[in-house]
Amino acid sequence: MIRRDNFYIRRKSLFYLCEMNSEPRWKLQTDDSDIEEFIDIRRKVGNQIIREYLLDGVENSERIDRVSGKLRGPKNEFKDFANFLILKLSVDGLMVKFLAEAGVYDNLRIVAVDSKNLAERSSDDIIRIFTEALENPDSYNTKVVLSDDSTVR
Repeated sequence: MIRRDNFYIRRKSLFYLCEMNSEPRWKLQTDDSDIEEFIDIRRKVGNQIIREYLLDGVENSERIDRVSGKLRGPKNEFKDFANFLILKLSVDGLMVKFLAEAGVYDNLRIVAVDSKNLAERSSDDIIRIFTEALENPDSYNTKVVLSDDSTVR
């Protein structure tokens, strides 16, 4: 067996096994050069939308952080981070992050998560966790991360 980059190749059977990075990823590079990766789950959750007014509970509790950064989609294309938000929350004692597109007809659309365990859950479970974290920010220790020039109000 030969290892090349992220692939293991078995010579005789030409069997390819890709490592964990095989799923499409979103990348956020902040000004301090940190790169955060998110696993794309758009196909899993579909076009399920969450009402943007649920952010009101988080806004009222002053749980908003602002950062500047550059966002790249799963095909390495530039995306305007101002049209997205990151929802940080605690699930089962672990801090996880959701990347959501904002302003989709005054709604939110989940596009990615930073946890492989969360990405492997059912779509209903992912949507339920996201929605409950917005409805009960204290229970999930919820924070919203927006870009400096965010269009989210």
